[in-house]
Amino acid sequence: MRINIIGFSSKGCALAKEIYDEFQEYACLYYGRTKGNTHGAEYVTSMDEWVADSFKHCDAVIFIGAAGIAVRCIAPHIKDKTTDPAVIVIDELGKNIIPILSGHIGGANELSLEIKERIGGNVIITTATDLNHVFSVDTFAVDNDLHIGNMSIAKQISARLLDGLTVCISSDVKIYGDLPNGLVYADHGDIGIHITPYNVPPPFKKTLTLTPKQMFIGIGCRKGVEMSVIEKRVFTDLNESGISIHSIKAGGSIDLKKDEEGLLEFFNKYDIPATFFTANELEAIKGDFFDSEYVREVTGVGNVCERAALAVSDGGELITRRTTGNGVTVAVASKDPMINFGVIK
Repeated sequence: MRINIIGFSSKGCALAKEIYDEFQEYACLYYGRTKGNTHGAEYVTSMDEWVADSFKHCDAVIFIGAAGIAVRCIAPHIKDKTTDPAVIVIDELGKNIIPILSGHIGGANELSLEIKERIGGNVIITTATDLNHVFSVDTFAVDNDLHIGNMSIAKQISARLLDGLTVCISSDVKIYGDLPNGLVYADHGDIGIHITPYNVPPPFKKTLTLTPKQMFIGIGCRKGVEMSVIEKRVFTDLNESGISIHSIKAGGSIDLKKDEEGLLEFFNKYDIPATFFTANELEAIKGDFFDSEYVREVTGVGNVCERAALAVSDGGELITRRTTGNGVTVAVASKDPMINFGVIK
C-alpha cells in the first residue's frame, strides 16, 4: 500500500511524520504545505499536481488540517468510487480521524481505524451501512477479492437493506459463515447478488454480479506477437469455457517472455499481476501435460501455458487445457476461493 500524507501547519507536519513513522511497513511518504517547521517533510509547491499524482499512484491520501481544504483539493480529481483512493482527514491535534472518500472499496474506514489504534484519536465514520450495522456489499466484495459488476445495483441493494427490506443472494461457489440480516438465499427474484466466476445468465431481474478472483491464466507465445493477438486468443478460450475475465487473479508464463511487449501489454491492460517462471520451475510442476518437442527445444520445457497456470495458482487445478492459435497458447487453472461473511449478523 502506498500512502501520501500532507500537513498544512507545523503541528500538522509533526503529526504527518508521526503517522509516517508508525506505518513504515507501507510505502508511506509525508509532505508539508506550510512556511513553518515541516519536520523534514518535502514542501509541496502545487497542490493540484500533488493531488493528481497521489490519486494516480496512491492507495490512500491523508490530509492533516481542515476538512474544507481536503474537499477543495480533491474535488477536481474524484472519478469513481471503484478506483478513487481512500481519502482521510485528520485535524492537526490528531483528535478526529474522518474518512471522506472511498470508505469501503478504497479502505478509508479500515485505515482510519488502524490509525486510531496506532496514534489514538476518534474515528468519525459517516457511511450509513456502518452506522446502522447493515451488511455492506462493497466492503464484503473488497474483503473477499470480488469484482463488483454494477455499482448502481450495489447502491440499490444497500438502500434496500437500510430500509429493512430483504435482498436475494445465490452463489456458484461455497460461502462460509451465516448470512447477514437482510440476505436470503434464492435462485430468482426482483433484485439480488450472484457470486460466480462464470459468464452465465443473471438469476434476478436486477442482478449484482460479484466475481471471485479464483482463476489463473498461463500464456505461451511466439516472439514478437502483438497484444491484440494474445487478447483474441485469451478471450476465445475464456468465452468457450464461460469464464469471466474479471475472475482472473494472476497470470504466468516462462521467464523467456518477461520482456515480451505484447504479453506485458495484455497483462497491464487487464490489471493481471504476472509471474515469470524458469524452465526448471515449470518442469517441476507435476501433471499430465501436452508436451511439444519443438516448444522444449525453444524454451527448455515441453509445455508453457498449462504448467505456468498451475505454477501461478499455487495448488489449483487445470480447468481448461492448452488451446492454441496464431502463435499463442492459453490454459486456465482454478483454485477454490475462501469467501466468508465474517462476523456481520
